[in-house]
Amino acid sequence: MNIRRGFKTEAKSLALELRTELGLGPYVPFDPYALAAEYGISVVALSELDCAERAHFLKRDGSALSGALIPDGTSVIILDNDAQMVVRRRTTMSHELAHVVLEHAFGLSLADERKCGLGGAQEEEADWLAGELLVPYGAALRLARAGATDEIVAQRMDVSLAVARWRMNGSGARKVAARARSRWASTRR
Repeated sequence: MNIRRGFKTEAKSLALELRTELGLGPYVPFDPYALAAEYGISVVALSELDCAERAHFLKRDGSALSGALIPDGTSVIILDNDAQMVVRRRTTMSHELAHVVLEHAFGLSLADERKCGLGGAQEEEADWLAGELLVPYGAALRLARAGATDEIVAQRMDVSLAVARWRMNGSGARKVAARARSRWASTRR
């Protein structure tokens, strides 16, 4: 993992700040489109493009472009593959917005549509912040304490099953909740 020391803690705080800007607490689904609007970032659906490449970008076999940041003077535009499932689009939007919020330098490369092009630490940071935006640690911990399954987390936070599983396990929320239950059980004996 290439994430710098302390970044995950910073991402928790930053995600909560961004959610607060939108009037959202940590226990409700995050709307990346609202954050894009708040920051004045244009979002262009790939289906709206009128060019020969449109058909290539809109493939549904998983090899197509999910989203991309496109420089536009001093701003950016986010391309959004609206042929994909909504939960996938929300994850991609959150990832691309994380690059913007974290002020990552980037260059556009559409040669390999499966990679954002930034690589290494910047990709991992954007993934982690996107995860914190979609399922904040506090929400993951509350859901873990309640014994929520990945399916319940996905439904409550409006994310894919894969994102729910990643956040519940990768954030450490389930381990923390299990340890607390274990300590509580041992004191009751």
